[in-house]
Amino acid sequence: MEPKSQEEHYEEFLNRFKTKSDKYMIAACNEEVGKKGWVSARGTYMVAIHKEFENRGFDYSEIGNDASLSFKNRVKLVKKKIVLE
Repeated sequence: MEPKSQEEHYEEFLNRFKTKSDKYMIAACNEEVGKKGWVSARGTYMVAIHKEFENRGFDYSEIGNDASLSFKNRVKLVKKKIVLE
């Protein structure tokens, strides 16, 4: 059995996120804060979090823009705006 490609992982993450709550998505983001290790699957996971924030119409301007998202600080969701905790 061949390992999954990055695209397959990405689609898998996005499909999983579609069924999760906003609270889950914020927790998923906060779990990445402070982690130092880096592998491609983690990068793909983080890109999928970013995309799901866009899909949900979150204002994440305090931690990123359309090209990148910072996982440096813990966040919370206030209405549809992501703010630092």
